[in-house]
Amino acid sequence: MTGGFLTDELRGCVGRTASYTAPEPLGAGSLRYYALAIGADPGRWVDEAPPTLIFDTCQLTGRSDPDGAGYLGHAWELPLPVPCALIRGGNDYELYRPARADDVITTQWTLSSIDERTGGDGAPFLVATAEARYSDATGDPIATNTETNILRPLQREVVTEARPTDRPRAAPTVPPAHPDVADRVRPITQLDMVAYGGATWDWHRLHHDAAYARRAGMAGPVVDGQMLGALLAEHALAAAVTVAPGRRARLTRLWYRNRAPVLAGDTVTCRVTAVARESAHSIRLEQIVTVGDRVVVGPAGAEMQLHA
Repeated sequence: MTGGFLTDELRGCVGRTASYTAPEPLGAGSLRYYALAIGADPGRWVDEAPPTLIFDTCQLTGRSDPDGAGYLGHAWELPLPVPCALIRGGNDYELYRPARADDVITTQWTLSSIDERTGGDGAPFLVATAEARYSDATGDPIATNTETNILRPLQREVVTEARPTDRPRAAPTVPPAHPDVADRVRPITQLDMVAYGGATWDWHRLHHDAAYARRAGMAGPVVDGQMLGALLAEHALAAAVTVAPGRRARLTRLWYRNRAPVLAGDTVTCRVTAVARESAHSIRLEQIVTVGDRVVVGPAGAEMQLHA
């Protein structure tokens, strides 16, 4: 389509709010299932939830009817001039305290901005930024999430199969790893994507429907960008054991930008490129995720508090 994608009606949606209170506690089973899906030790996440769970799971909305793309999570249902695919652009999480299995969580969303941009192919797309605030049953804050999503017009049909070389390529330069922190390498299969989708109540067609993914301009089913954020969080906590031996680390902030799609069958590498001691009780990591010689997530990073 040509210009005029960002209509006055869409501009008028900025400032919209939405609120959900989960119909049940987060649940010990949710903690265990999610930990297994992201390759974490479920025995570690019993009293507390893995730090990214509440940002990833769609169970907090209480919705029972998925939308046309198979999605149960929060959606703004914007008055788009054409059907669009939602693609995750990145997130910035701040965590005030760990979520627990007995938490009944309320999420309050605010749509902060909508901007129109043009892709390398000359086609327009929208970038929508929103903020979510998570609180417990007493109203005390648990975390916030600033989320960027890309809304890309769906192609009406795909005549030919997309090839792997059709995927957008990120800058080829891969920064070296920090000498004290080993990379974490993980193949992500379609089975892994199914497990993660089940753990997060997320059945979006982009992650399992090849034809839908091609209509969105992808070469095949795409790994959920928030799954990559979960892997970054796990890698950051593991790195803290190396760079701050004898201390316990708690994640207080995680941010990442998704730069290129990761497809079923890709092998991702989480890498720490820099470590900074913010104080005697906190550290900051700079991170990236690569697939081969491509940086697919970055900039990214984590801040952690250290305890005895």
